[in-house]
Amino acid sequence: MKLPSFRLRIALLSALVSGVVLLGFGAASWYLLYRQKAQGVDTEIRSLGTRHPGWLANRANFDRLSSSLEFIFGEEHKGQVILLIKDSQGKVLYVSAEWPSGISPEQVDCSLGIDPTVPAQLPGSGGGRGFGPGRGGGPVVFNRIPRFYTARTADSTWRLGIMGNDDLRLVVGLNYDKVQAELNRLRNLYLLAMPVALLLVGAGGWMVAGRALRPLKTIARTAEQVTARGLDQRIPDSNEDPEITRLIQVLNGMIDRLEASFRQAIRFSADASHELKTPLAIMQGELESAIQSAPPGSPEQRVFSNLLEETQHLKRITGNLLLLAQADSGQLKLAVEDIPISAELEGMVEDARILAAESNIQFNLDLPPGVMVKGDRGLLRIALLNLIKNAVRYNVPGGSVGLTLVAKPEIVVTVCNTGPGIPPLDQPRIFDRFYRVRQSESSNRDGLGLGLSLAREIVLAHQGKLILKESRPGHTCFALSLKPDPAL
Repeated sequence: MKLPSFRLRIALLSALVSGVVLLGFGAASWYLLYRQKAQGVDTEIRSLGTRHPGWLANRANFDRLSSSLEFIFGEEHKGQVILLIKDSQGKVLYVSAEWPSGISPEQVDCSLGIDPTVPAQLPGSGGGRGFGPGRGGGPVVFNRIPRFYTARTADSTWRLGIMGNDDLRLVVGLNYDKVQAELNRLRNLYLLAMPVALLLVGAGGWMVAGRALRPLKTIARTAEQVTARGLDQRIPDSNEDPEITRLIQVLNGMIDRLEASFRQAIRFSADASHELKTPLAIMQGELESAIQSAPPGSPEQRVFSNLLEETQHLKRITGNLLLLAQADSGQLKLAVEDIPISAELEGMVEDARILAAESNIQFNLDLPPGVMVKGDRGLLRIALLNLIKNAVRYNVPGGSVGLTLVAKPEIVVTVCNTGPGIPPLDQPRIFDRFYRVRQSESSNRDGLGLGLSLAREIVLAHQGKLILKESRPGHTCFALSLKPDPAL
């Protein structure tokens, strides 16, 4: 599973953290606002309950108390105030007509604790049944701790306040629907605003991450240009951040060491290959003379012939290594000329028929005549001959080799065979130097794994391309493409 980009993860993480913070902040704010609203309503209930306490001292005036409370709110708020009065034993003494059916008066818990801050009543002060000065009662105060809670019915919400003394319990309720609706509206607005806020936070995180990653993009672009021919590339210094500056310095230092090691390896390979050419040429000449001087068919002649074959093999290897070293250092010089590529391919096929005769391999050619290309004849011959010889070597007895030439829009040479194919795990590495495919059908083949590497370097020097087009058991194709007139 492919992970999202680092920049996207930063943006999503910013939105997630901000969402958690905003959600927690919103929940805390909503709770505080809810408490504030509830305390405001509770204060109003307490005020209503103590406004005309004298009417409570005379039990015949319960209706007048209810009417007085409704009068305070006005006609437009009729039915918004409810009243319930019980004695200390829980018996219902009065219920206002607007009392909601969803709340049972008998089940309203009117138990209250004694308020220790209120002094006890003196004897003869009105029997402790009043709630304050007024008709029919003395200066009686609430000596019970008031209690408030929210009661809900199917179609309304009420905030109930319970107050009382030793004899009576007064329950005053206010309709809580408007307050609850306001709280719900604020909550919904906040929840609707949260996605917009998170989107803005995510966009801000995306922009900040992009700005933070800008130096890394510069590093990546420069690193892409660091190749065998571009080891002189360096990451430009940046003063944006000390950590990034330190990273750039470390990477540039690493590239310096890589360049020094690579140059040294190239010099060694080129020098060794160059120095070996002369002694190998002398050995080849001496062995050829020894073969001619030895009696025909003698053991000495066979030994000299084997030594000559190995010497020629060494010469090919050193020649290939020298060409690769020159290609790595960008010093592979091309002797550009017009090459009749059709005729050259036909000549290579004639040479390859000798190699294929033992295995009875057939050639299928589609080479239109007269196709020309500009390039180095000798180097292109090495590249194409490597492909053709590989198609013969890694084939099956009685198989075939196909050669196709297409001239437009580019010159494309396709070399196919009917061999066992290249395993999928080996295909990405077939152009690596000294890499050989490990399989039983090819384990006895000669070669060091330099042919395809050298062919690709030669084609790249001609501004062309060499690829493995496809490979499966019984069918493997390589495609070599060249521009008709490259600017070499």
